[in-house]
Amino acid sequence: MALEKNELYRLPWSMNDNPIAWLEITDKCNIYCEGCYRQHMTGHKTLEQIKEEILFFKKWRNPDNVSIAGGEPLIHPQIIDIVSFIAQNGIKPVVLTNALALNPELLRELKKAGLAGFTVHIDSHQNRPHWKDKTEADLNALRQQVTDMVTEVGGLYLVFNSTVYPSTFSQIPDVVRWGQANFGRVHGLVFITYRTATTETSVGLAGGDHVVDLSKLSYTRERFDEKFVTSPEVYQLIKDNFPEYEAAGYLGGSVLHTSYKWLIGAMVGSKHGAYGSVGKGTMEIAQAGHHLLNGTYLAYLSQAKIGRKVFLTSPWDKTMKQAFHAWRRDVVRHPGRLFDSIYIQSIGIIQAPDLQGDGRADMCDSCPDMTYYDGKLINSCRMDEYRLFGGFLSVVDKSQEQKVTEGANVN
Repeated sequence: MALEKNELYRLPWSMNDNPIAWLEITDKCNIYCEGCYRQHMTGHKTLEQIKEEILFFKKWRNPDNVSIAGGEPLIHPQIIDIVSFIAQNGIKPVVLTNALALNPELLRELKKAGLAGFTVHIDSHQNRPHWKDKTEADLNALRQQVTDMVTEVGGLYLVFNSTVYPSTFSQIPDVVRWGQANFGRVHGLVFITYRTATTETSVGLAGGDHVVDLSKLSYTRERFDEKFVTSPEVYQLIKDNFPEYEAAGYLGGSVLHTSYKWLIGAMVGSKHGAYGSVGKGTMEIAQAGHHLLNGTYLAYLSQAKIGRKVFLTSPWDKTMKQAFHAWRRDVVRHPGRLFDSIYIQSIGIIQAPDLQGDGRADMCDSCPDMTYYDGKLINSCRMDEYRLFGGFLSVVDKSQEQKVTEGANVN
């Protein structure tokens, strides 16, 4: 069951034609998450500055949606105006939140302003009030609370993401199982593998190869002795526990040809469970078709209730054909299920930047989460390197520090 890139659809996204624009409206937050790559340095952006960035994205990014991020975007005092401006420009506003500040009244205001949906970050390594020292299975109760609140308002896309640590890797099936129990209400799950650089063994080199203090970055640690989890390992764990799951598309790395930086799949099912997954063919039809009809590639569906028409891609997609046959067998056994709604629930796996021995980072090729900084698009996960040191760092083993800096002086 090893992953093979030639059996997956390479997503056609690029810097200037990408479904996602990553808009950071604040670097303030109301909780702390381990591994967070943003630290409080400037506070809330003004509405005028945010509008300029949205128009920059519209011109240079061609997004289908704007991911409104932070910090915690829901604590920005003008979040309703921000959502409204994005919607007025014909782009889907999606809020990335920890949901701590979310309540029914704010939900209704956001929907009225044109909000398309939420991506909610909940995991067991957050410093979340009343939920400390909980497992991912325990946190399904909190995910359910948020799901019930969003579902009651209705018409909003809902995705949950979590960071995967070596200590929580084995708990991924607990989250997927909960997700399957909420087909039609939860529209996607995203698992992001944890990465860090250690100040104990590494040194940071900025432009001109001068040494910088890595400890100033929030996403470094003094030491880390565990083995990082990879995207293929997350895929295999899900596949082992849910045979009906399959990946369909990917983005590779900027350095390693073997990387799976974004691995995208989507299960097809009803309230009775999953029938199978979309395959490479369906993923390609969805991306190319959306671009042809709407002018943009697709990251978030406007609605999760797809219906039986999703099976129309079966002739071109052997994976979808298997799902169709599974649904048909289920209907033969239970004829009443012919009228049940069919849904798609995506599963995304993101492998964060991996440091190489020469100091480079293997980034996400055609990065979907590029953001605006100083008049240009940069990788959002490394923006604090720009804010603190003026650009990307090279992170090398301390034993190589003298060799690298001497080489720079010679050149």
